[in-house]
Parts: sequence; C-alpha cells; structure tokens
Amino acid sequence: MRLAEGLRRIGHDPQLQWFPHAFELKPWALRKVQPPPGTDLIHAGSWQGFAFRREGIPLVVTEHQYIRHPRFTPHRGAIQSIYHDAFVARCVERSYRVADALVAVSEHVAEAMRADLGQQVRTIHNWVDTGHFAPLQGRQRNQDQPFRLLFVGNPSRWKGADLLPALADLLGEPFEIQCLGGLRRSFRAGGLPSSMRALDPVDMMQMPGVYHGVDAVLVPTRYEAFGYVAVEAMACGLPVLGFDSTGTSEVCVHGQTGLLAKMDDIAQLAEYARMLAADPALCERMGEAGRTRVEACFTEARAIASYDALYRELTEVQRHG
Repeated sequence: MRLAEGLRRIGHDPQLQWFPHAFELKPWALRKVQPPPGTDLIHAGSWQGFAFRREGIPLVVTEHQYIRHPRFTPHRGAIQSIYHDAFVARCVERSYRVADALVAVSEHVAEAMRADLGQQVRTIHNWVDTGHFAPLQGRQRNQDQPFRLLFVGNPSRWKGADLLPALADLLGEPFEIQCLGGLRRSFRAGGLPSSMRALDPVDMMQMPGVYHGVDAVLVPTRYEAFGYVAVEAMACGLPVLGFDSTGTSEVCVHGQTGLLAKMDDIAQLAEYARMLAADPALCERMGEAGRTRVEACFTEARAIASYDALYRELTEVQRHG
C-alpha cells in the first residue's frame, strides 16, 4: 500500500489488488485474475508472483523473506520448516523463474538469493516515513529515572526475547527494559523481572511516541530480513543496541548509529548499555548519526525512485522488444 501511494505521488497510476486469504494455499488459482485494461507492468510478492505472469506484460517480484537463507532456516519450527520446504519453496521458485526482475528488501537477502539462484537480484530497501518517525525536539533525559531500553517484537527466540530476563538481571535496577509485543503476540506482565515492563499494544501511528519515551532501542534479534525496528529507532534519533546479525548490521553501523555485540553475547550487550547510560553525549551523537543514515538510505523517496527506474527500464525493453 505504501509503495502504491508513493508511486501515485510521482505520477503513476497503480491499481492495488487484494485477494482473500484462502489464496495462500492455492496461489495458482490467481491465474484467472485479469489485469486491468492498459496494464503496463505487474508487481507481485514471491509467493503468488508466478500466477501473475502475463504475455507481453513485465513481471517484478519482490522477496521480503527468503525462506532458504542459511541464517534464517535454523530459526524455523518443525511444522514451519515442513510447510516452507514442501509447499512455499515450490511457489517462490516458480516465481523467481518467470520474473523479469527480482528485488530483495536487503542486500544480505539479495546475496543469498544470487548465490542460490544464479540470477540478478536488485536490492531496494524498505523504508520508514521520516516525517512520522522523527526525533523529539528538546529531548532531555531525566537522570533520576532508570535508563530506559525498548524492545519491540514478538516474544520469541527468533527475536531474542528469551535473552531479556537474563539481560535485565545483569543490568539491575538502574535500567528498565520496556517490552512491546509484535503483530502476532504480546508480552505477559506476570513473571517478568522487576526491571522489565510489558507495554500495552499500540497503533502504528502511536509508535513514535513510544520511541520518544525511551533512551535507546534494544534489538537482540538473531535474524532479520530487514531491520525495521532499528530503522524506526534511528529515524527517531535513538541509538540502537543489538547483535551484529543480518538485517540489523546492514541498517545499523556499529560505533556510529549504535553498538552491536556478537550473537547471544548478553554480557557485551549489557556493557554497551552501561556505556550509553553513562555518556549522554554518546547517545546524542549516535542518535544524530542514525537519523542522518536513515535520511540517506531508508527514505520513501529513495525507494520509490528505485522502483520507478526499474519499471521504466522494463517497460522500455517491452516496447522495443
């Protein structure tokens, strides 16, 4: 939807189509769907992309989560692995074969796809609304309060939520870890250490206010296709604490926009948190650097311009054979 809105703002006429969830299990049935008259190009996700291959119309397929990425597969559950390998993989591989252009939302996803597929894969990063996610002007930390860390995501091992209680114990009372659940699951307040606090779910429009209420953002995820939480934090002028892994390390520069420890090294993560808490100037510098990096790399204008250039390239090839 955000892509369609951005394309419309620069003069395109995108026709966004939604389909019932049942098509997840029978994407081939989407072959019966007729594109609107005058369609110049079709852009689809990898799962259903093959079903939208139409003679004479270029097809762009975007991959948001490459299920065969070697850094992702260890984090799948048994049932999810069977589902991916027996069904989803067949669908996405068909889409890859028939697409005129493949796009990945991060370079580390693109690299894995290129290695496996032997095809060209372009990287066009996801983006955040830098007007909505923006620093809080006149921000001043109250030194009498604990140093507040924010975790956003499902309370799963994949996201590193299993490490939060041990990290809270290492940090002690001078710190508070606020936990906001993701789209699928929320945290339960019961049983959390005293320095951890479960936040009530909020609407996406309220998320900047959540970021403005903390001092740094905690991203201990073990795998990310694209580090959305890190980018949102950086857009709001906050330093990031996390692991040097996949999508997080692609969007966040260690020592400049945040501090990234080795995977599962919570002792180092705790030490980095203490460094930030003891040095407000360091927090401010990293927050400013993060905002600068987002404005340079992860804006709507940059992503839309890249898609616009790709669309024009493909339609020109189609017109001239």
